[in-house]
Amino acid sequence: MLLNEALPTSRPQHNQMWEAVLSALRMAIIKGQLPSGTHLLELTLAERLGVSRGPVREALIRLEQEGLVINQPYRGKFVADISAQTIREIYSLRVLLESFAAELCIDKLQPALLQRLRDSLAQMVKAADDQRYEAFADIDLEFHHSLVVAAEHTRLLQMWETLRGVNHAFIAVNASLVSSENVHMFAERHQLIVDALTQRDVVTVKAVLRLHLAEAEQRILAVMAGQATNPE
Repeated sequence: MLLNEALPTSRPQHNQMWEAVLSALRMAIIKGQLPSGTHLLELTLAERLGVSRGPVREALIRLEQEGLVINQPYRGKFVADISAQTIREIYSLRVLLESFAAELCIDKLQPALLQRLRDSLAQMVKAADDQRYEAFADIDLEFHHSLVVAAEHTRLLQMWETLRGVNHAFIAVNASLVSSENVHMFAERHQLIVDALTQRDVVTVKAVLRLHLAEAEQRILAVMAGQATNPE
C-alpha cells in the first residue's frame, strides 16, 4: 500500500489535524495510491502519516460520507471503486440535474437568491486564496445546492444530494490543484452562471454548467492518470 501524500511539516492544531489527514488520504485514493478494495486500518494509516488514530478515524468517517470509502460490517473500511467511468457518470448526471433545475427555476428566481449566489463568489475566491480547500468545496457545493433548491422539485433535490459527498471530494481536490494565477477561474465560471440567471437566459446557464463541470471532470481524470496540470 502506497501513501505518498505527506502531511505539512508544520503541524496544524489538533482540531485541524484531521483535515490534513483527510486531504492526504483523499488524494491518495483518487490518485490510485490507495487502490480500490484497500483495507484501511486506522493504526497502519496513523503510523504512516505520523499522527494519532483520532484524526485518521475522523478522516475515514468523512471519506465514507463522500463515497470514497465503504464500511463493511465486521470487516472494516475499504477504498471504494472510483473508476474513470464512475467519475464520468457522476459529472454527466450533475449536468443533467442542474440543467433541469435551471429550466425549472429560471422564471421564478428571487433577488435574494441571486445576491446570495454573488456573495458565494467572493467567499470562494477568499477560501481558495487562503488554501482552505475544504471550505472552498463547502461554498462551491452550497452555490449549486441553492440553484437546485430554487427548482422546488423534491425528487430532483434528493437525487442531487446523493452525489453531494463524492462531489465535495472532487471539488476539494480540484481546488488544491489550481495555481494561484488561475484560482479565479472557478469564480469566473460561477459569475457567468449568475449573470445568465440574472438575464433569465437558461440556454447560457446550461452551456456554462456543461463547460464548468466538464473542466472539473477532466482535471479529476487527469489526477487519476497521473497527469494533473493547472488549467490554462
